[in-house]
Amino acid sequence: MAAGKKVEEPAEGEAKKSGGLKLVLILVAGLVVAGGGGAAAWFLGLFGGGKSEAAAPAQGAHPAEGHGAATPEPAAPQVVFVDLPDILVNLKSTDKRPRFLKLKVALEVKDSRTAEQVKLLTPRILDGFQLYLRALTPEEIQGSNGMLTLKEELLARINQAVAPSRIADVLLKEILVQ
Repeated sequence: MAAGKKVEEPAEGEAKKSGGLKLVLILVAGLVVAGGGGAAAWFLGLFGGGKSEAAAPAQGAHPAEGHGAATPEPAAPQVVFVDLPDILVNLKSTDKRPRFLKLKVALEVKDSRTAEQVKLLTPRILDGFQLYLRALTPEEIQGSNGMLTLKEELLARINQAVAPSRIADVLLKEILVQ
């Protein structure tokens, strides 16, 4: 019987340790859930009076002032997009079958003055595109690396055509290789 009692005592100690461990795990899980719920409530605007930061400055403005605020906010950069005409070119092909590339491109410029310059220089831009695109093979424009190279090359040619103005980005709206 003495041996039986020694076996029971560690079993009770293990049960107490395991019960304590379960309690700690439950407390930690509860804190994580409460913390996540609190963070969600904060981001949803349930704390702080329920007003979003974007709506708060507009209430301080005088009604006659329109949409002005008491403290000036930094103006968002003005971006203008210029759509170029569709471009259709023959690609260089190693076999007898003709291959075509059709592009729809938009240019991102910093302001409307630059957009007007781009519109005036569109024939020069398209000429640079034609010379470059006709020298490409279908394999050179395959995959993401081919698309990135295409965008970089078109951007370089556009910036050369509209210098001293600068184009921020070339946006490929549609690409069709047939």
